[in-house]
Amino acid sequence: MLKQFGRTEPRLWTRPLRELTPETSLGFEVIDFARDILGVELYPWQCWLLIHALELLEDGQYRFRRVIVLVARQQGKTTLASVLAAWWLWVDSARHPDRVPPLKFKVVGVAQNLDIAKEPWTAVKMWCDPDPETVEEAVLAIPALRDATAKVRDANGSIAITARSRAHYEIRAAKNARGKPAARVLMDEMREQKDWKAWNAVSQTMKAFWSGMLIGLSNAGDMSAVVLRQQRDAGIADINEWKAYVESGLASAEDFANGRDMSLALFEWSAPEGCDKDDVDGILQANPSIGYGSMTVASALADIRGMTDAGYRTEVLCQWVTSKVDSFINVNDWKDLHVPISSVRIPKGSRTVWGVDVSSDRSTSWISAAVSTEDGRPFVTVRVKRAGVLWVPDYMADLAEKSGHKEVVIQGRGVPAVDLIEPLRKLGLVVHAIDGGTFALATGRTKDRVRDKGLVIIEQPDVDLAVEGAVVMSYAENKAWHREKSLPVDISGLVAESNALYGLEVLEPAPQEPTPPPPPQAELVTRDDVSPSDVNLAVVGF
Repeated sequence: MLKQFGRTEPRLWTRPLRELTPETSLGFEVIDFARDILGVELYPWQCWLLIHALELLEDGQYRFRRVIVLVARQQGKTTLASVLAAWWLWVDSARHPDRVPPLKFKVVGVAQNLDIAKEPWTAVKMWCDPDPETVEEAVLAIPALRDATAKVRDANGSIAITARSRAHYEIRAAKNARGKPAARVLMDEMREQKDWKAWNAVSQTMKAFWSGMLIGLSNAGDMSAVVLRQQRDAGIADINEWKAYVESGLASAEDFANGRDMSLALFEWSAPEGCDKDDVDGILQANPSIGYGSMTVASALADIRGMTDAGYRTEVLCQWVTSKVDSFINVNDWKDLHVPISSVRIPKGSRTVWGVDVSSDRSTSWISAAVSTEDGRPFVTVRVKRAGVLWVPDYMADLAEKSGHKEVVIQGRGVPAVDLIEPLRKLGLVVHAIDGGTFALATGRTKDRVRDKGLVIIEQPDVDLAVEGAVVMSYAENKAWHREKSLPVDISGLVAESNALYGLEVLEPAPQEPTPPPPPQAELVTRDDVSPSDVNLAVVGF
């Protein structure tokens, strides 16, 4: 079997303004420094990134002031950060002393907690510590860097390396990010920043510096990663605009860049959205170190069964997930139940129960159906979804009349669908209004049926997405679907299906309306007291 290698070029990336050579990018210099001084042979993707991230403008400044790098875990981000921090500290700090004196040249490492920020710092310390504590540390130290280092502090909350030039490298936790101006910033695990405190504090520290730069490193996040999401969205918008103008031929790179802010870069190694978890091409696109280090496609595939869907997609495929928690229903189990609609067999006359729900912002209403198949398993599906709410009663009345099935299950308190209960009853439907505890039981029953493979479903992208992104809340000792916490995913289709399933399996069917007896046969009444000639047709009542 041929050895497989991760993709060197990212799936999403900001294009250079001109050809990248040793004269137009300092990335080549960093690669040489890593190999010749540090003894580190960087992977192809790391070299590619350095060359593109350290692009220069014609006046010698870095083109990018913000560089956002997204890549799956265990790809070598810490090694990359260590190499870059060392090069900044001992080489780049002396490049423009007239503009940024080494004394004012500060490299700052920031992460959500100090331990993460300390990982690349520790590697740099190992290379340069002039006072190693052990024989092993002394052996690993690089003489040239040790001689260029004035001191290393790692005690009493002060963690810093100071070069003899007085340039220095210190680290901070995000909660303590505010500080003096920094020429270079390494921001690790950006996905963990749930608010703007650290970003607002650190990103402003570079404004005082000519050619300042912040490099943010992370794997994909979820909807709570507000900082990373906004930077990524802005980067994608710039990439799409470049494609629309430059790559389409409408404008040259020079004309396009004229007057625009071109200082943000996005480089993302990720699997395409929507790909299967075992998509080998997607795995290779998100894991550029495969084939160069210990990681292989096989080891990535082996993680599928040992991780939640959300965890695997963020950690291994570097894909954004839609909610902040792992799926309540196992997504793999859910998708394993998909069957083609042509294979679903419903006995004639089978009882059908409808489920109705309305999205939390009242923008969309969903109607689902639950019915038993020939083998006794329930089949649930969304019958229709449509914008708004007011159309539901008339639609349901018509549906009940045509199908003969009048049972509807709706959550009965505290949700937008409550408004539909009385209108549906007035139209003759049998409405099962379930309370919060029963709604939680309906939620749990759906999970149980999926786990036990006791459900028949077809592929429905909206509901499949809801299963992956749905968030639950505690209700007594059970869990119930929570629409608001699941946003931006609308889970109302899934809620409607859970309602219908519970109604079919647990709630009593509607009582049968008594069939009226047939009318008596007509009798021939004869009269012998009146002759036809005596009848006055003018006064006869017909």
